[in-house]
Parts: sequence; structure tokens; C-alpha cells
Amino acid sequence: MPQPLPYADIKDLRQKIHPGIDGVIIRIDGRQATFLPSVWEQLPDFDRFFAHLCMKAGLPEDCLRMHPEVFVYQAEKIEEAR
Repeated sequence: MPQPLPYADIKDLRQKIHPGIDGVIIRIDGRQATFLPSVWEQLPDFDRFFAHLCMKAGLPEDCLRMHPEVFVYQAEKIEEAR
């Protein structure tokens, strides 16, 4: 279940996010997007992760400056048996 993540500014958000653990949803002005925790494997850098998430939502890559709502969640990765 996604939980709201209150934050004061980008620096504060950077300290509260757990790369590789947190899935993230951003929401602002009726637009939203999510990345599963596994996306951190391809985008391990905070700035690149959020730039791509913003663009996925149809927002400018620096949308964190607009202070979107942020929600976090964890997901269990299930491997398919071969």
C-alpha cells in the first residue's frame, strides 16, 4: 500500500528515499507516474531516477521543483521457476 512521503524540499526527499527498496509514485496537477523498486537497478542515481519518473508522468524532468506529492511502497520481486 503506497504511503505518503512528506518532504520539505528536494534535499529532504533525497534523504528519505531508499534507492533499491522504495517504489515511488509522484502526483501533481492530475498527472502521475510510478516506478517499481527494481527501476533503481537501471537508474541508480537519484536525479536521473526522478528526471525519468517526471517525464513518464508527462512533466518536465525537473518537476521535483514543483513539489509533487510523493508516495513510496515496497514490492516483492518474484522469480519465475525454470
